[in-house]
Amino acid sequence: MNIRIGDIVRFISDKLEGKVTGIIDNNTVNVYCDEYGFEIPASVNNLVVIHSDSNTTKMVSATSASGQKNVVMESADTLYIAFVPENFNNLTESRFDIYFVNDTTQTSLYSISFHDGEKYTGITAGNCNPNTTYLIGNYSLKEIDTIKSIHVQSVFYQKGVHVLKNAIDTQIKVTPVNLCKAGAYKHTRWFNSTSLLRPLDKESIVKEEGLETIPEQFLQKTPHKTEDTPHKETPKQSSSNIIEIDLHIDKLLDDTTGMENKDMLDYQMDVFHKTLEQYKLRRGQKIVFIHGKGDGVLRQRILWELQTKYKRFNHQDASFKQYGYGATMVTIK
Repeated sequence: MNIRIGDIVRFISDKLEGKVTGIIDNNTVNVYCDEYGFEIPASVNNLVVIHSDSNTTKMVSATSASGQKNVVMESADTLYIAFVPENFNNLTESRFDIYFVNDTTQTSLYSISFHDGEKYTGITAGNCNPNTTYLIGNYSLKEIDTIKSIHVQSVFYQKGVHVLKNAIDTQIKVTPVNLCKAGAYKHTRWFNSTSLLRPLDKESIVKEEGLETIPEQFLQKTPHKTEDTPHKETPKQSSSNIIEIDLHIDKLLDDTTGMENKDMLDYQMDVFHKTLEQYKLRRGQKIVFIHGKGDGVLRQRILWELQTKYKRFNHQDASFKQYGYGATMVTIK
């Protein structure tokens, strides 16, 4: 059985279904859950395909020579413009690295210009080797708003016998508001952090949606700060020196009016990150994050962060007698 991008899958451990939207690494994929409106990383060992789209070009092989599930990534054989935020947790104030990505087996002879709506300004030109990224520059949202669109021209070269590729001469719109949508970013093999990729071949270009210009508050030199929603809960420290952090949203916020599921999850994860940052130097400290069982979305996100960003910390299920299946204990190392 193969798991492919586009497949509808069900989580084995939770009552949750979604669509496979991306490949993260050899054992993990992104699954978009309609019920919540955002993606969550999931182990292929925890998924069952309930409907398969056989026309996709990327797949997750459910069995390998060793009998383990793994992910096989096939090259899209195209060029990309990639946007990589410096601060994913605060996209509206972050600066962005813009990259040219050559995801082909041939050398790209490229020229890149910015178009402000009236004139073209040459930015860079050169050769980009196969399967290579090239940093175009680092820009603020205000600077990106003046770019409007990025124009790329490219021809391809490979010494010896090879398959001819069509030249690329295309332009993609740059809408800063879309760069502020956290759900648009994915983990890719090109970058250590999440990125937003825009394909440059005409068959893959997807029409952008959203505003043409970024809201004024995003363009202010000194970002406008709004008063934070008051916290209801502060960390509790038990007599056994274990800190308890209850991540149930009603324990964190007095009022969630106007917040969508994604907003609440982002807030819960922000508390999780800030707590680990606060105690990261206190070796031996044990922290119990109470996330509840529910549909398992928050738990999945927490485990993913612990297995990737916080590998140096030990983690395990907290006491079943005290918390049931609804808590994870982290030990600072």
